[in-house]
Amino acid sequence: MTDHTDYSARIDVLRRAERVRSPEFVARIALMFIGTVAGTLLLGLEILPLWLGTYYACVALEKAVLAAWPSASSRGFFWLMVFISGLIATAHAALPTYLWLHPDPNLKYGALILLVAGVLNVFLVRARVWQISAAYMVPLAASFVVIAASTWQPPGGGPLFYTSVILASAIIVYFLVAVYEANQAHRRFEDTQRQFFQAQKMEAIGTLAGGIAHDFNNLLSVIQGNLELMQLSEDAEQRGTFASEAQTACWRGASLTRQLLALGRNAMLVPQRIDAGRSLFEVERLVRRVMPQGIGLTAEADTALPLILADETTLQAALLNLAINARDAMPDGGSIHFEARHITPHEARPGFLPPGNFVALSVSDTGTGIQPEVIGRVFDPFFSTKPKGGGTGLGLAMVEGFARQTGGHAHVESEPEKGSRFTLYLPAHANDRPPPETREADSCDLSEVRVQPQPARGART
Repeated sequence: MTDHTDYSARIDVLRRAERVRSPEFVARIALMFIGTVAGTLLLGLEILPLWLGTYYACVALEKAVLAAWPSASSRGFFWLMVFISGLIATAHAALPTYLWLHPDPNLKYGALILLVAGVLNVFLVRARVWQISAAYMVPLAASFVVIAASTWQPPGGGPLFYTSVILASAIIVYFLVAVYEANQAHRRFEDTQRQFFQAQKMEAIGTLAGGIAHDFNNLLSVIQGNLELMQLSEDAEQRGTFASEAQTACWRGASLTRQLLALGRNAMLVPQRIDAGRSLFEVERLVRRVMPQGIGLTAEADTALPLILADETTLQAALLNLAINARDAMPDGGSIHFEARHITPHEARPGFLPPGNFVALSVSDTGTGIQPEVIGRVFDPFFSTKPKGGGTGLGLAMVEGFARQTGGHAHVESEPEKGSRFTLYLPAHANDRPPPETREADSCDLSEVRVQPQPARGART
């Protein structure tokens, strides 16, 4: 694993943990404001507005840096974010230290509450990346040390001082061990999630195997035929034409191999800025190879589609799963439609979707549909409408998990005997858009039907 991959993954974890619209962030900012107003008006602590302003400024700096460089993934950028995290933690830890040292003993209760809140914040939000955890722990540990040092009694410190030092040290050590365990638990969860996604990708590739073998056989036939014609021809121009045709077939085979290797690679999920429309068309081309006779394919995408931040191979695997499910829902034939749309902040949207720019990737079919009594369970792990042994029940769960991990939503609309529409709503990445020409070659109706018919199907997993 390269440094780039490692830091990209860590920065992505930080971005997801620091979403402005996350319930934790909104609650933290609101409660700190309420506490500051109450403490200033009721207790006369005039330092509180200054403290809150400093804390808000540090948080605003973090958000501004993340927004200004939305795709940064370098080592230097990561350590800049660690430094800013340390500033935020220092601003937070300054208040409990001040309250503990204040002449009014009643304020010590407030100091303890703030320290506990800081510890919980590290456990619940920051423990995913140990460098960020350390940036928050150091100021909190320093606050514990200052509180312990405040019990010094000359000469020699006194028993209360030594007891406080021992207790503070014990708390810090336990804190470090607990955060380490939380970090390891998160890493194990990420490994399990990666293995789950990989298993689903390989299952999808297995479904493609027959069609791909057929394509390779055709390409080899083209190469062999042109090479034989080259041997028989004495005309230099004809020989050049035959060589060019054989070379083109080789390139097509190499391109297909690269697609399969990329889709099947077993690596960490690394979000990158990608053109979701292009990914959708690439999946559409792959899916054509496993479509039985009687099923047509169409695809379209908005011309000004924003980029999204996601792992491209996992996105393609999710779309591939949806397409395979659509195929299985049409045992008697039908049509599958791929669509990529830009949902602007002012456009009508489903009620579950928050404000902002989104890219909606849809896979629609004209199949058997889903019964109303089970439609709410289609994304549940191990739930399947297929007969026993017909599916793992993990395909749609992987799709929903990918959408959630990317900060979006997966949604299904269906009507029995009329078809279904599965949509991934993924957050748009800033205002970036790919060059207009990048999708022109793909924006065509690819409704050709290829490959031999598959066994009868009619359910989803």
